[in-house]
Amino acid sequence: MWFEDVEIGHKLVLGEYTFAEDEMIAFAKKYDPQGYHIDAEAAKRSVFGGLIASGWMTVAVFMKLMTAHHTPDKSGLAISPGFENLRWHKPVRPGTTLLYSTEVTGKTELKSRPRFGLVLNHNEARNRDGALFMSMTTKVLREKKGTAA
Repeated sequence: MWFEDVEIGHKLVLGEYTFAEDEMIAFAKKYDPQGYHIDAEAAKRSVFGGLIASGWMTVAVFMKLMTAHHTPDKSGLAISPGFENLRWHKPVRPGTTLLYSTEVTGKTELKSRPRFGLVLNHNEARNRDGALFMSMTTKVLREKKGTAA
């Protein structure tokens, strides 16, 4: 999608993901090996009172769903310069299903990079009852029409 085609307020449901205990442990052993992520007994003794998913896994699932939704096409390059305001509101326990969504919240023309515009998105992961588990703002540089190198 070209920068000019992005509409503020556009909301997109990216999909659902159910956190399986074995996948949570495997992810955490590789990327976030803390007792409350990888050992059920240690997790029971922790402040969380049981096994929880790594917060980074909730973000990785967001990226997996986002990239699966956006198939490569010829309508402009998109580059992410980062994210901000990442919050883990509730711990994710085995068997939790989260619904991920993204909404365009802003657009900015860039004088320093006339080939691109900056798009801001508010992203969330909620359970089926609507409780918020993860949120963050992502930034995407979107190419403008007619500026391809």
